[in-house]
Amino acid sequence: MTRRGLLRGLIAAAFAAGCGEGTPRAEQGADAAATRTVAEMPGSPALNEPLPLLDLTDLGGETADLDQFRGRVVVLNMWATWCIPCRDEMPELELMHGRYPSDAFTVVGISIDEGETSLVEGFLEEYEISYPNFIGDGPTLFEAMGLYPGVPHTLLVDAEGIVREHWSGRFHPFEPVTEALVAQLLAG
Repeated sequence: MTRRGLLRGLIAAAFAAGCGEGTPRAEQGADAAATRTVAEMPGSPALNEPLPLLDLTDLGGETADLDQFRGRVVVLNMWATWCIPCRDEMPELELMHGRYPSDAFTVVGISIDEGETSLVEGFLEEYEISYPNFIGDGPTLFEAMGLYPGVPHTLLVDAEGIVREHWSGRFHPFEPVTEALVAQLLAG
C-alpha cells in the first residue's frame, strides 16, 4: 500500500468515527450499556435530567430562554451552516416540525456559527426553515450539556424540560424508534 493510500484510509476511518449515524443510545446494544454507565459515556448528556440553562440569543441579538417551550415536547438540534450532515437533516427537521400539533411539539435549532447572524438568517431562508432558531457559543454549550465538541447533536426533551434521548451525528427523525419515542412523550 502506498503512503497516499494509507493516508486516505486513515482519513476515511477518522471521518467515519466522528460522523455517527445518529443511533439513540438506547438502541446501541446491551453490551455497550453493560460496560459503561451514562456518566462514563464521553460526549453524552445525562438522560432523565433537566436540560441545563443555556446562554442563547435570538436572531435579533436578544437574550433567549428555552423555558418558553416548556409544556411542549422539543427536538433540540445543534447545528452550523458549514456542517454537511446538518444541511442534510434540516429539511427533515422542518417536515417533523410541521407533522405534530404546534401546541404540543416543536423543533428548536441552535446554531453555533460565529460572526454575523445574517449568515444564519440567510441559511435558514435558503433552506426554508420555519422552526425557531437561536445562536449559542459552541464550546460553552457543549460543556453545559456534556457533549463532545462538534455538530450535529440532537436532544429529545419532554414537556417538563427533561432530556429523554440524545443523538450525535446525522439525525433521522422518521426512523421508527424516533417516531415511537416522540409519540410516547406526546401521549404523556
